[in-house]
Amino acid sequence: MTENGALSATPQVGDGDGGWRRARTGEGAAEALLDLIAGVSVSRQTGRFTVRSWTELTATGEQPMGVDQTNESVIVGGAAVVKWAAHLQQGPHPAPARVSTLRDGGFTGMPAPWGLVTWQPPDGAETLVAYVDEYLPGAVDGWTWAVELVTSAAVGRDAAEVIAAAAEVGALVAELHTALSPTVSLASDQDAARWRADALQVLETACALGDSVSSSLLRSRRVQVSSELEILESLAGTAVIDGHGDLHVGQVLRCGGRFVVTDFDGNPVLPAAQRILPIPAVLDVAGMAQSLAHVAIVARKYAPLDAGALAGVDESARDSFLGAYRRRLAELGHAGLYDPRPLRAFRIQQVMREMIYAARHLPRWMYVPDAALPALLEGFEP
Repeated sequence: MTENGALSATPQVGDGDGGWRRARTGEGAAEALLDLIAGVSVSRQTGRFTVRSWTELTATGEQPMGVDQTNESVIVGGAAVVKWAAHLQQGPHPAPARVSTLRDGGFTGMPAPWGLVTWQPPDGAETLVAYVDEYLPGAVDGWTWAVELVTSAAVGRDAAEVIAAAAEVGALVAELHTALSPTVSLASDQDAARWRADALQVLETACALGDSVSSSLLRSRRVQVSSELEILESLAGTAVIDGHGDLHVGQVLRCGGRFVVTDFDGNPVLPAAQRILPIPAVLDVAGMAQSLAHVAIVARKYAPLDAGALAGVDESARDSFLGAYRRRLAELGHAGLYDPRPLRAFRIQQVMREMIYAARHLPRWMYVPDAALPALLEGFEP
């Protein structure tokens, strides 16, 4: 329990006076978790906790990695990362099933999972309290490697490297979706109606945010944007999978000449019950495609880039990503997973969510949707 009453899964050690205190890095809690996972054959339940294991490996020597919005991470022995749920999410949690499916499907485009621990509260659904996966030394997240590539391409007017990287990521996402294909089902009428209703609610919320460039534009184009979002109700009967759900360049690490996908916690802006629901594969594709557009906006903020050159790089990178995704998905025999019709609608929805996030949590990020929305709505009649 944290000071504000929220649940936390950080480890505890004895305080020497018969009580408990929060463990510090170096006191062996992360090492003990690795030993526990290594000693479990597939799965073990103890009370309301379940331990799942995919390795017999263990390691020693702890060093802090840092705290993000959800996890407190510890590197152990330069081999594994233990992620404690410093802010325990309400269940059901999507990561255990998705990671298991990916591993069983032979997907290698993620840090190798070692194991995890879940907890079943007395009056709720199972949630994730700790996750262990492979440590990738020198890994760089997409908001760094992609911005650097786009900046270099715009300066040198040679997009070959960023086009190649975008193609690799496109193929990676296709392989991710293929590995998740055992979860495929068909969207119901209720699913399609929910996607439309949710998107329209996001539109209303974003329109009410204030006087930012994007909010003002959105209010002036509300009718047209609403019309674009109507396509989501036509998706009944299309294929859906247990997709990533929060896919963007920041979830793609570059390490040792390859790309890997991370973070299978689902979309944090959705209620827990919705984070585990199947999604159209195009929703993941739209999230990645739109984030590539945001990379170009970030690049221009931090370097004096020619607008025309940058626009060309941006378009080339996104085209490369989308083309490689479709080609690789077809090569793997799963072209039917991808319906491109709602790609634009889901991209618009993503920008509106970025507006809401910026307004509520990170005002300095608003420059991104302020630039992204006009570009995305270009061609609309006012």
